[in-house]
Amino acid sequence: MRILNVADFNWMTGRERDVTGLRLFDLCRKITMAATRADHLVVEFSDRSVARTGAPLRLRALGAGAASRRFLQVVDEFQPQLILLHFADAITNDALGEARRLSPGVAIADINIDPIDFARNKRRLARRKGAVDGLFVTTAEPALAANVGATAFAAYLPNPVDPAVETGRGFETDRPQFHLVLPVFGEAPRSIGAQSMTPTRAARMLIREVPDLRLSTPGADGQPAASGYGYFMALRSARAGWSLSKVANRPLYASDRMAHFFGWGLLVVMERAAGFERFYGPDEAVFYDDFEGLAHAARRIAADDSWARAVAENGWRKTWTLFNSGRVLHYLLAQLFDEGGAAGYEWPCERWGAK
Repeated sequence: MRILNVADFNWMTGRERDVTGLRLFDLCRKITMAATRADHLVVEFSDRSVARTGAPLRLRALGAGAASRRFLQVVDEFQPQLILLHFADAITNDALGEARRLSPGVAIADINIDPIDFARNKRRLARRKGAVDGLFVTTAEPALAANVGATAFAAYLPNPVDPAVETGRGFETDRPQFHLVLPVFGEAPRSIGAQSMTPTRAARMLIREVPDLRLSTPGADGQPAASGYGYFMALRSARAGWSLSKVANRPLYASDRMAHFFGWGLLVVMERAAGFERFYGPDEAVFYDDFEGLAHAARRIAADDSWARAVAENGWRKTWTLFNSGRVLHYLLAQLFDEGGAAGYEWPCERWGAK
């Protein structure tokens, strides 16, 4: 299959050199690698970079026309059978309509990994209504059907792990530098039970409760954020990963860092409310309901390394069984191309809104 994968692939041109870091763990990259291993031909198109380089004064907001024109040139030459859009805001719906004319029979899917309750993301989710065939979201919410056209559907998409990216075996490390790592980008409030607080405040509160805890906070509490190879090193430094999402109570939603932690072989500490106990037992992950439960988990991680390593390995094995990128890609393609959609996976397979 010929797949055109449209996303921000960090082609660092112009001002992007100053404002962008390499995001090696992004879902768009994992889809490219999984599809290539499965013998599909993939072309990557970085709409934001093309928009910036083609816009007056290199202001990306003015470059949607340029990005759409270049996108259509690629469609015309490549004749894709599938177009995947990852926050591809620079590609207009009119351009997608023209893409269907240029490449008859092409399927178009929009992929969204952000919290569905935020105003900006609500606009993104609704924007492609009537323009795409499938909307894939990392939240298992049937109400997402309101964002698709009459002949389209919305579906859940789990965050995958990829063997070229999550290459660590954290449970094999004898003496990690830190007990727990909390990598974030920005100080937007996160949920811990009924409380909402910035990552810095959450980290400081946890240290006060568990003074023996060695906590790494790239991106918070005055530490520089970790990207590119630095993110590999941050994961390598710890026994456990704290999956602290902006929203904790949406069904099966978590920041994609949760998948990074599991795939790297770290013990994963996460909020219970999202429902990931559907996949992981108490010997495969650590769940908490509130700050008190979080502190209890942190104390045990700091005090019982043998237990932490065993849970980390169990979670790692489960994750690679369920969520490896090749399996997740197979599911996505089945939803789009198989009669009746995908079936037989451990996560919700409904196609919400499908007629």
